[in-house]
Amino acid sequence: MIKVGRWFLALAILLLAWPATPAPGSQAEPPVLEELQYRVDVWVWRDVARARGTLKGLGSGRYLAEISGEARGLLDLLSGHRRDSYQTEMICRQGRLLPLVYREESRRRGKRRYKEYRFDYARGRLEMWKWKEGRGLTLTWHTPLKEPIYDPLSAFYNYRLGLLGPLKEGETIKVAGIPHPKPEEIEIRNGPVTSEGRQVTVAILNPAFEDERGLVFVYFDDRGVPTHAWTRVLHFGKILGQLLPVSEPLKGGLPEFSP
Repeated sequence: MIKVGRWFLALAILLLAWPATPAPGSQAEPPVLEELQYRVDVWVWRDVARARGTLKGLGSGRYLAEISGEARGLLDLLSGHRRDSYQTEMICRQGRLLPLVYREESRRRGKRRYKEYRFDYARGRLEMWKWKEGRGLTLTWHTPLKEPIYDPLSAFYNYRLGLLGPLKEGETIKVAGIPHPKPEEIEIRNGPVTSEGRQVTVAILNPAFEDERGLVFVYFDDRGVPTHAWTRVLHFGKILGQLLPVSEPLKGGLPEFSP
């Protein structure tokens, strides 16, 4: 069966898209600071999936980024009406956005898969909790949290805001990813400014790629908005995402990092 979630995460996280539900425990819908919507093409098939992304302000220096998407038409049927979402709650600290909780959720044929990574900075510990039918959330893995570790969403919002270093051509930025099921390093290479925008190449670990560590090519406009991206994944070939004109990009950055 087609595994929509894997190739969708590989591409769409790098386009930085959408929250579908509020964070657990929230009382009111937080303000939306950014909403980006994308059309996804797979090989010769156009508009077979849609991705949507937002950044929300939670107050007190906290933010919620989420990306989610769904297939359309025949691909929707073949995937068992699968829906995927990835969500990160972050806090402004030490000049960066540090992840507090990173969540992954998918639903397919009436079944739910959910897990979350909890970043406990006070205890120096990163934990993974999985949801199991009839048991709720169960601790299944943990590791020491001695240095900054980023999930894909927090890594790329930090990059877009220039919090990981200067966005200069030829510079390569590396950050530690979540070391599960094995150690990971997210590598971002700043390329030249072309007629399509600034080209950025991202190397990230994902089993959907033709090689386990694959490349995603992203183009940013002069506002720092990812306008389109493409990669190649197993069984599909080229996957392309393009920004839709209904999108409303982040304006003016975040107040905590204003000069």
